[in-house]
Amino acid sequence: MREYFDTPALVFLCGTGPFADAARQLVAASENPITTPHALAECFNSLTHRLGFPPRDVRKAMQTNLARFEFVVLDDSDYLAALDRVVDNGLTGDKIYDALHAMAADKGQAEKIFTSNRRDFTKLTSRPVERIG
Repeated sequence: MREYFDTPALVFLCGTGPFADAARQLVAASENPITTPHALAECFNSLTHRLGFPPRDVRKAMQTNLARFEFVVLDDSDYLAALDRVVDNGLTGDKIYDALHAMAADKGQAEKIFTSNRRDFTKLTSRPVERIG
């Protein structure tokens, strides 16, 4: 099964605590976990800047925990389609980032999306969305 993991799911996966264990179990059970390259940058930022983990430790955790992931690359038409999703659903601002994740899940033909903000995705995709954390 192809399953999409957004940035918060990657942060849990590469971090510590009970949500990390749950995320690792989900990835281990996934036949083909997918995400976007942009989520790598967001994950690194969250773990080093917001949560204060040492950058070298984060790099190692990301290399280890994301080794099985396939990365879906979005192009300009995907970004424009994501903008359409946001506007057509009456959303604004940072919802564009969720729409980009939803576009990547669609493009990668994910059967399910894992995130910590399930509510934000419900207007942006018809794919099943499960909450981590």
